[in-house]
Amino acid sequence: MELPWPDLLLPCSPSWRCLDRFSLLDEEGEDGQVAYWTLLQHILQQPVNTSAQLIDVLDTIANTGRGSSGAAGDFGTLREAVEHHHSDTFFSRLWPTIVQLSLKLPDHFPTGTIPVLRPGDKLNPTRDMVACLVAHQFLCTFRVPPWREGYHDFSIWYDSEQRHPQAVRMYLTALFQYFEELSADPMSASPGNSVDGGVEFSLHAFDNTGDFVTGKWDQIRLRNLTVVFVQSFSTEQQELAHQGHDGAVVVSANKDIGFGQSATQEELFMGNCPEACPAVLLTPTLQDDQTLTVCGARPMLRILGQRREVSWEKLGPGERQGGRMLLMDALELDEADELGTLPDLKQENILREIRKAYTAFSSWTSGDASTVWTGLWGCGAFNGDPAIKVIIMWIAASLAGKELRLLCDASQSDFGDKCGRFAKKVNSTWTVRELEDCLKAIPQGIRRLETMDWLLDNVPDF
Repeated sequence: MELPWPDLLLPCSPSWRCLDRFSLLDEEGEDGQVAYWTLLQHILQQPVNTSAQLIDVLDTIANTGRGSSGAAGDFGTLREAVEHHHSDTFFSRLWPTIVQLSLKLPDHFPTGTIPVLRPGDKLNPTRDMVACLVAHQFLCTFRVPPWREGYHDFSIWYDSEQRHPQAVRMYLTALFQYFEELSADPMSASPGNSVDGGVEFSLHAFDNTGDFVTGKWDQIRLRNLTVVFVQSFSTEQQELAHQGHDGAVVVSANKDIGFGQSATQEELFMGNCPEACPAVLLTPTLQDDQTLTVCGARPMLRILGQRREVSWEKLGPGERQGGRMLLMDALELDEADELGTLPDLKQENILREIRKAYTAFSSWTSGDASTVWTGLWGCGAFNGDPAIKVIIMWIAASLAGKELRLLCDASQSDFGDKCGRFAKKVNSTWTVRELEDCLKAIPQGIRRLETMDWLLDNVPDF
């Protein structure tokens, strides 16, 4: 168990001092340094009416704080995005909004710090507090949290060299849409303006009590598992109107959660919700028994597809309401070992994944209609076996009292069809214990992607 991390130091903290590399202030302390916040305020007073002036300010901030432009590089992609957005609108409306939001930091966080989440913690910052943090992620003023290796601010989207330029343009589009909304209606950042009431970040740890106690598994009936076929994946499931107030969507996350430069599901769902992005500042590396829940972060776009095939459309004001996202990291599994054992079937791996999913699925209380939407969690780059992962999530959802909706796109239609047939065999009759026994019965020497066929051949009809 890791020791708790100290509170994160914010740019407005009196203890944050730095060199005045460009001699912008008249005086410095006896240590040759100045208060970072005073210097930042001075930098933000500079006129910004062109892309060149914007980049000069951001580059000055970067070099003041870290000695180089860092990941922002030449700022080429940001320059392109600003000009594509219509630079006159950006400089007349968005930039003043960003500056105004950022300067409220000491008002929102008078201690100059923000608490880092510990298991069981919930943070409910107001929307204007979140907007202030997002503005600073745009300005790239935060230090890297000690558990991360970067990817804590939006500088990763600024350089002209990008591994997935279209994805990065999409994230900047979502970010500018967010600032556009705030510039048009500052009250949209107030806590009472949204149906869902605000933004909540909560870190959950496995609790071996309640219905998870294995002695009860033979008394708990399976909840419904429904396979939902879609032509292509989208971010629709993170929208409140799609989820409903009692619903949630699984986000297949990394241990160090957050946004990025590509178009994985986690990057799409986080990058599309600027209000979710401060989570990287608050959430230490997820341990094996931990998950993060983000509630109420508003999506700006509806993104279709994943990875290299993505497109998007802007959501209307009434559609930009955020639901519940369950960020949970799956095990990174290797191929079968020298004995031919599929790593998914090792008991310690099964138990770890059931606990992880149960922790996420039991992180909120709700009515009987509560639904978890998920894709094939941990089955892409993490190399999990789809059938085993579905059974694990089905067990966890049933223990947590949630319905499960499995999303399969066109490329997964064959598996989805087989999964639906398997669910019909057992849906209304089995207990959680019987489904676990079914999992244990799968031969250890089976190969990845053959497990669903084995289940259909060996599980009798009822």
